[in-house]
Amino acid sequence: MTFGPLTRRRASVLLGATMLAGMAKPSFAQTEIRIIATGEPYSNAMKAAAKLFTERTGIAVTIDQYPYSEAYNKEVLLGTSGSDEYDIMVLDCIWLPLFVKNKWVQPFDPLEAKAKQKVDWAGFLPGIVDAYDRHDGQLYAAPIDFFIEVMAYRADLFAAAGLADAPKTWAEFKAYAEKLNQSEAGVYGVVTMPGEQDAGYSEWTVRLASLAMPPESNQFVWDKSFKSMLLQNGNGQKALDLWLEIKPFVAPGANEMGYAESTNAFMQGNGAMFINWYMTFSDVENPQASKVAGKVKYALPPRHTLEGPRHDYLGGFQAAISSKAKQPVEAYEFIAFLTSDEGQNLMLENGAPGAYRKFVYDDQKWLERYPFLAPVKQAETVVPLTSDFAEYVEMQRIIYDELFAAWTGKKSSADAMAAADASLNSLMQSLGYQKP
Repeated sequence: MTFGPLTRRRASVLLGATMLAGMAKPSFAQTEIRIIATGEPYSNAMKAAAKLFTERTGIAVTIDQYPYSEAYNKEVLLGTSGSDEYDIMVLDCIWLPLFVKNKWVQPFDPLEAKAKQKVDWAGFLPGIVDAYDRHDGQLYAAPIDFFIEVMAYRADLFAAAGLADAPKTWAEFKAYAEKLNQSEAGVYGVVTMPGEQDAGYSEWTVRLASLAMPPESNQFVWDKSFKSMLLQNGNGQKALDLWLEIKPFVAPGANEMGYAESTNAFMQGNGAMFINWYMTFSDVENPQASKVAGKVKYALPPRHTLEGPRHDYLGGFQAAISSKAKQPVEAYEFIAFLTSDEGQNLMLENGAPGAYRKFVYDDQKWLERYPFLAPVKQAETVVPLTSDFAEYVEMQRIIYDELFAAWTGKKSSADAMAAADASLNSLMQSLGYQKP
């Protein structure tokens, strides 16, 4: 999917008026929709949208929030036990294929036919629905949070060091990290996050995506026949070595840092550069919590070489409807409202920066409030993480364990990637994805 100029499909005020007219008379009095979500910014903002939805429809909306890993474990338990406790399950994009495979969530199409309000699929940012929400020709979820990885860098520290622009290659990134490293002043060249599975894996994949994509593949870890691509052209080791080479310039305590700890370190002024999924930078721009608010600029991550097309992984959270939902049609209608242009504005207004509607990227109001959105328009091709592989979390753990072993010096990068490659192929074979 190629990003070109993103145009507003229709003015959000017109869509808001349309939805207001269609939802003016409560028709589901005494009905309650229950939602399970993670604790990211989107779920807090969703409560504001839920309040307005309830005022218009009479449908009560209850949102329960859990920490990321705890939410995954609970949602898997809900699926395996056949629980009807929740109508909507908000899933990380890497979880959704497992829930579809096990029939823990239901397709939208039959519900859409019954609903008064329909999801405006055409208004989503191009490519993000097809990346994760469509399986075997049916839609199983809708995006309520979208992000790619973005580099944050301290403009004030760059200026003091005589650096005008963000590094464009990983070689420049390392050179900048060394130049900006001021350990005696408590400021380090880079903040990194190897201490948490998804975060550490992302440090590797953002570098992996800067290399040439393997043949017969639509992503970088395995090909379309589910054969491991980690050893293809040595890409897995190259990406790992690009990460390892910045170790002398990282903030202390990195081995224990995940998303929360690394973001806090950057917010406290401990690092000059930080690459992460852009959703985390909302806190960086909050002057009440961040010492570096107003001092940060944003760019797409570096590349291995400036030749050829660039690729960026896309992530996000998706709203799916439980196969055991007590109120499936009403749940669908809430998702339709939440994912409308009006719903998107409510999410942004209440601190959720993961803009999934394409109009946002031409709206100066939101680009000024969330400056890390601007680089998204410069992305060329965005790549899905999962490619319909249901056991993604298990695969990720296998590779992450090897990455962390290399980061902590217990294995060489070559040995770590050889072990990860063998384990990944073994997993793919045992699950029946990779044919003998």
